[in-house]
Amino acid sequence: MNVIIVSHESDVDGVFSASMVLMRYPQAKILFTSYGIENFERISELIYREIIEKAGHGLLVFCDLGLNKEILPLMSEVFEFVRSNNWSILWLDHHPWTDKALELFGEDIVEDRKLILDTSGDKCASELVYEFFLKGNIIAKDLAVIAHTSDFLIRDQFLPPLSELIVYYKTFPNFYPRLTNLSLKISKGTLWDTEMQEEYRIFSNLRDESKTESWKKLRELNLENGIRMMVIPAGPYIQTSLFSEEIFQKTNADIIFFLTKDGKVSIRRSNPILKCNDIAAELLEGGGHKYAAGGRVRSDPLDMNLVIIELKNAVVNSLKK
Repeated sequence: MNVIIVSHESDVDGVFSASMVLMRYPQAKILFTSYGIENFERISELIYREIIEKAGHGLLVFCDLGLNKEILPLMSEVFEFVRSNNWSILWLDHHPWTDKALELFGEDIVEDRKLILDTSGDKCASELVYEFFLKGNIIAKDLAVIAHTSDFLIRDQFLPPLSELIVYYKTFPNFYPRLTNLSLKISKGTLWDTEMQEEYRIFSNLRDESKTESWKKLRELNLENGIRMMVIPAGPYIQTSLFSEEIFQKTNADIIFFLTKDGKVSIRRSNPILKCNDIAAELLEGGGHKYAAGGRVRSDPLDMNLVIIELKNAVVNSLKK
């Protein structure tokens, strides 16, 4: 059977999800993507091309990706194309979904579109893949546990720094082949090797230099409701979840926004009254979880004053929901 895997490119959970589906379907083609309309347009074109080139029916599997309002019309078209070519869709995810997004998996088309969605907030996508495809497989179970630890930032076991290695791979023009190669290694149970060790040695020096520069540019803002907000420019070698832990430990920040030069924002919180996904919903292409989310600012990312105002308003508006 023809199989295409589309998974989240930015973290361990996305890579492990793809790796475990690959364990079930070794013949599968892996495609990685992130959020944003441009990313989904790119992945849609790849899906069209792959399905046209392959003969017969097939299965399209999405892992660790949610649907927001910007990409719903596009994905609706993709779904119709997939269905018209006698392919089925299976989507496994643990992000919050809107009612409008859920309509893509209506009862009338349940035979060729299936959604495995965790709404408890207690599972990562890799755990859903394990339970659906590989229940009882010892390697897959271990991978799901590792992904859970990484995704929820639980310090219950030692983990190789795969999340930072993914960040490093993003700085290369051959990012997707590197990520696919990593996923292939993981599907065979290889979590670290000498090649990865050398890559990480180089990366760690670049990361430390980037963190030093980011600390110098950190901006603080105290909101009227007592919430302490921080905005920090983040270079390409920053793994935001890990760096946010360091910042929270050294400050009393309630929420941190990591801002890239092209206007992408990663949101992390330490105060549970704040919901990162609600804040992200106030931005362009926003989505994610209560504890971690992302989006894009409408303001010029080089004008920090305007960016701070926009992010402040996003926090204030989110608290009104």
